[in-house]
Amino acid sequence: MSNEINLTKSYEISNSEFKNLSQLVYDQVGIHLAEQKKMLVKTRLSKRLRELNFSTFNQYYQFLKNDQTGEELILFINAISTNVTSFFREPSQWDFLEKEIKEKEASGQRKLRIWSSACSSGQEPYTIAIFLYSLLKNPQEWDIKILATDISEDILKQAMRAQYSLKDVTGIPKNMLNKFFNKVNMETKTGVKEAYEIKSVLRNLVLFRSFNLVYGNYKGIPKRFDMIFCRNVMIYFDNETKEKVVNNLTSKIIKNGLFFIGHSESLINMKDNKLKLVKPSIYRVPK
Repeated sequence: MSNEINLTKSYEISNSEFKNLSQLVYDQVGIHLAEQKKMLVKTRLSKRLRELNFSTFNQYYQFLKNDQTGEELILFINAISTNVTSFFREPSQWDFLEKEIKEKEASGQRKLRIWSSACSSGQEPYTIAIFLYSLLKNPQEWDIKILATDISEDILKQAMRAQYSLKDVTGIPKNMLNKFFNKVNMETKTGVKEAYEIKSVLRNLVLFRSFNLVYGNYKGIPKRFDMIFCRNVMIYFDNETKEKVVNNLTSKIIKNGLFFIGHSESLINMKDNKLKLVKPSIYRVPK
């Protein structure tokens, strides 16, 4: 068989092939692929089939099943999910959090534990760090630790590099860019380009780890967090998986702590949901 990739080869995915792939990704990471995602799976995975010189999606399914490293599964997940993120997204949440943090500061609190549970390429945990260092009077006097997790090792490596293109930092005020970023040259697939790198004082606040929100060992995370961010993740879960993830995450939040989700998400159909809705997409753990 030739090793040359046929860029023009097209694929069709049968119902049984889609069902097998859907069940596999659900069993492994809890992502629910509804029937309407069939075309998305076909479109996004066709390139991978060409790269592997496979003729059918069933061949790819067998390859996935037999891959003991787990690396191909991550490539599969990255292909079918959308790692869209940005600095300071969900503005109303930061407006709410500004008042919350100022109240903690006024009360004499000097310790914060925060979990960015689906951190993607790092914009969320670094936004948290920038936000705190912009708001607090003496942030160096605080004990701040931000846990940032994602299921993808590749996206975590990207986050740990902490380098962002000019497009990525669009919208960040110039004074913030100058204060919290260094200008650097970033290597990309198309060559070296000017970019911005998060300064080490902020990078040192963030600990990156690989973690599966559905099947991960929550007992291995002993910290009790003041707040957890889990935004735009549950859109990939069915109700049963969503309840499991939310219950596991919120069990790690201190009483009166906060839980943030995406504006397109809701916990309204959750059974035995004891979280208190504070504002749209913001919940508080009961005292």
